[in-house]
Amino acid sequence: MENIFISCYSDHERHSAIELVKRIAGKYGDILDAKLFSDVSMSMTIGIEEHKIDGLYRELSENLVTEKFEYLNSASKKERTVFLNVTFTKGTGNLRIKVPAVPG
Repeated sequence: MENIFISCYSDHERHSAIELVKRIAGKYGDILDAKLFSDVSMSMTIGIEEHKIDGLYRELSENLVTEKFEYLNSASKKERTVFLNVTFTKGTGNLRIKVPAVPG
């Protein structure tokens, strides 16, 4: 089975961009995995029926800057895997999360 790769860029604030992508992806398929790489990028694995992939790409491209993608124009209900990469243009690569001190 051939995998589908979609890359996009976001100028939105990182947290709002993540919520936007989760909402769009959840509308078309099931989010199987998501990984955040500092504040620079995020990758997401989506299980989706083939006929919904064009709609997913169309809605992503309406809200984010997407790299060129060739529409499938498919009516197949075959399950496919989409690997989505989102790069946050305002990311610094220096995300630090404060961890509270634990007594003991």
